[in-house]
Amino acid sequence: MDVIIKRSAIQFKNPTTGQPTRAVEEHYNGRRIVADINGEERMFRLKKDEIPFIVDEDEMIEMIEKKLIND
Repeated sequence: MDVIIKRSAIQFKNPTTGQPTRAVEEHYNGRRIVADINGEERMFRLKKDEIPFIVDEDEMIEMIEKKLIND
């Protein structure tokens, strides 16, 4: 399987309703990744329990491969 990460965006959500959201680990809610899978562009939404806040490209690829195998 050939996986190439094209874009990655961190998503944040304030745990307290009505308060402003900040780009800090406590407000981390997940990550949206756009990847090229065997020549086909696909988007993945991973929640904070599926992918850690600090992750490198190799770990993202590993998480995507796991998600594809489980689906």
